[in-house]
Amino acid sequence: MSTSRKRLALEVAALLVVVALIVTFATRRRSDSDRHVDYRFLMGTVVSVTVLTPDAELGRAAIDAAFDEIARIEALTSRYLQDSEISRLNARADGFTGERVSREVAEVVSRSLAIAEASSGAFDITVAPLVDLWTFPEGDYALPDESYIRAALRTVNWRAVQIDVVENTLTALPGTELDLAGVAKGYAVDRAVAVLRRAGIATGVVDAGGDVGFVGTPPDANGWRVGVKHPRADGLMGVVLVDGGSVATSGDYQNYFPMDGVRYHHILDPSTGYPARGVMSVTVAAELAVDADALATAVFVLGPDEGMALIERTAGAEALMVAGEGDSLGNVVLSSGLAARFEAQ
Repeated sequence: MSTSRKRLALEVAALLVVVALIVTFATRRRSDSDRHVDYRFLMGTVVSVTVLTPDAELGRAAIDAAFDEIARIEALTSRYLQDSEISRLNARADGFTGERVSREVAEVVSRSLAIAEASSGAFDITVAPLVDLWTFPEGDYALPDESYIRAALRTVNWRAVQIDVVENTLTALPGTELDLAGVAKGYAVDRAVAVLRRAGIATGVVDAGGDVGFVGTPPDANGWRVGVKHPRADGLMGVVLVDGGSVATSGDYQNYFPMDGVRYHHILDPSTGYPARGVMSVTVAAELAVDADALATAVFVLGPDEGMALIERTAGAEALMVAGEGDSLGNVVLSSGLAARFEAQ
């Protein structure tokens, strides 16, 4: 193995300690030569694509195509890339009416607004001004000034955005800035999964830092065993069995800093401008990763009662929540469809 590949392998191993999910790719009684995997840094995280096929050339081509698709979605949706569609829209401080966008951006915004409405704004793609106030440095901790938070909150309003998915046009009020980070990664996973299927891959996994999409079913197993990260210790707190689709997790342990006994993390409550309280992690299973991604954030912000109520009334969605804020494992809450599919470790 080359030095660069060894370094990448170490980086991936380190990432798996802190990502929300660790997927057990079941390949019992199958040759390791059928299993093909690669890693790349995209969308702010290490992305892995794994396929199972005896055709090495097919596997390599499918993996490359999946990565290309994720990179394409990132180029459209990241507000941190100067030439992206979202950056172009955010540069319009005076707002815009009927601005034409790509089909992909229109779809991501449309799904985001649907979940914003369903969650009463707990998930909100107009939080960019708040996100910019909260940074998570190493050692030099500082809370944003309250006056800045109040000013940012004046422009946080998902209702200020309208999308026409027939004409692929977007409208937003002046001062609106979009941040699709809480949903675009899931959408990119869905697109990569679709690419793998079109390439003829029957079994595979796309994992973008904990947003995971499945292709088919694992061989010699009755489902995908998804390990759920312990939010306060190394290793897993349990395993969830899913038939397919996707899973995504939001956790307060991924980006945070401690101050005066409080953990300030990156999952912001759009109604207060501060990190959401009362939850350690949320894992959502849904057919599409774009929905699981956004729902995980919404449920985290809503908390145990309202969050689980949202899941129970959302067709095809299930969730596992760890409620609490202390230094030890909090209360594990399961939606009705996961109660019999969770194994505590």
